[in-house]
Amino acid sequence: MKNSLLLLLLIAFSNISTFAQKEVASKIKAVKVYQRQAQIQRVGSFTSSVGNQEIVLTGISTQIVPSSLQIDFDNQNTILLSAKYENNYLESNIQNKTAQALQKQLGELLDEQAMLIDKRNSLNGMLEILAKNQDLGGANAGFSPQQVVELSNVYEIKYLDIKKNLRTLEKQEQPLKVQVDNLRKQLNEVNAKFNKPSGNIILQVASTSANSIAIDCKYVVNNAGWNPHYDLRSKGITQNVQLSYNANIFQNTGVDWNDASIIVSTGNPSLNNNRPILNPLYAKVYNPNVLENEMRLEEVVVVATMGYSGKSKQNQETATVSENQLSVDYNILSRQTILSDGKENMVALKTYDMTTEYIYHTVPKLDKGVFLIARISDWTSYNLIPGKANIFFEGAFVGTTQINPKVISDSLSISMGLDNSIVVERTPIKEFTSSKLIGSNTKQTFGYDLIIKNKKSVPIKIEILDQLPISQNKVIQVELEEKGTAVYSEEKGELLWTWNVAGGQSKKERFIYNVKYPKNTEVTGIK
Repeated sequence: MKNSLLLLLLIAFSNISTFAQKEVASKIKAVKVYQRQAQIQRVGSFTSSVGNQEIVLTGISTQIVPSSLQIDFDNQNTILLSAKYENNYLESNIQNKTAQALQKQLGELLDEQAMLIDKRNSLNGMLEILAKNQDLGGANAGFSPQQVVELSNVYEIKYLDIKKNLRTLEKQEQPLKVQVDNLRKQLNEVNAKFNKPSGNIILQVASTSANSIAIDCKYVVNNAGWNPHYDLRSKGITQNVQLSYNANIFQNTGVDWNDASIIVSTGNPSLNNNRPILNPLYAKVYNPNVLENEMRLEEVVVVATMGYSGKSKQNQETATVSENQLSVDYNILSRQTILSDGKENMVALKTYDMTTEYIYHTVPKLDKGVFLIARISDWTSYNLIPGKANIFFEGAFVGTTQINPKVISDSLSISMGLDNSIVVERTPIKEFTSSKLIGSNTKQTFGYDLIIKNKKSVPIKIEILDQLPISQNKVIQVELEEKGTAVYSEEKGELLWTWNVAGGQSKKERFIYNVKYPKNTEVTGIK
């Protein structure tokens, strides 16, 4: 009976798999930075033993998305049984370099402060000695009056000297104390950000032979991403616009990315990947009583359901571009170090020469300024995403603009700034500005002269945009009498002139329209 029980226990224990745990050093090899997340690639190696093992990768960011974990081995004799992530509260991440620098600076100031305190204590000790020996003229002192006077003079000189030195030390200590307090506050702020628990990735593996195994580990982390930033530069209206496409990479994952290969991706794995489902739309006769009953029924159904719910041209090679089905990836050619401090690190992606047509644009009814517009054709081939752009024209900073490639248009228009060397005038024509009564109607006539003066030495192409009122009532009639070379959009009420004006020359045209409406009727928005 005892032998049978022993045999059963041996069989039971033989079926229980045991895992010998081994910590394995790993490092970040590459990072794929998405717009609001990043995929980390870690590499390491270990020597497998026959049977089961538990491999622990330490120093993992607590910002990991555990469901994104991927593990690959380079040896078919070792298989992965399970993989999981857990926080390690006993070991924080590697100390941040900023914190180390602050700690060193604080230590030096504390040493200096301690030296001043020692000097102050020494001087106060000397004051105590002087105070204990003030009684020089007692019966048993043995000093003559002359000696007492001399000792008093020495006491006075020494006392005043000590007090002077104490005041000097106090002046030195005060700013030092402020510096120490400020450094401590800064260090506490940095430590609060970086002295957080790290994480471990625990792998349970089984091997049929002892081998050196390389681990390739990938996972996604939060608190990282990038923002696009553009520089638009033009040397003049005869040159194409040069676009510098940059990525401002940031991360606050608690782990520095040291000397890593960086890929900047326009993808975003955090977006909802579920396609929208279009349900049938049923048309029916409105009945308030039926609707009320249906709403009550829906409320009952919802409660019941909740009970069961469970589960161009490229000028500079700073990155290579690969266009995938759902995103565009920029592989940065040089390795980068991105610290976990939340600060933006600018990385150049590409520089393009963009086929550009320059045209001036003005709306003199609203503003007599003339703006230079750069129109870029075939802009969709540059794989841009919405972002801020700095504009430089003829070597000067002009301002900023927003690039929004999501606008459906054949060309991308960018305002390069105001040009004061082109003058525009819009003046009423007196003989065509009148109001008359015709029968039971009032007829008002409006006329304007448009004048462009090109003070530049080179020819320009310019658009002038103006408008006519649009009637929203059949009793108000708008008639365009004269428009010159303008193209008229009746739907929008817009008049658009496109002129070529030679250097140093002027050009003039006019437009006239009238508005007719019943007399004694107040009409607005007609001029």
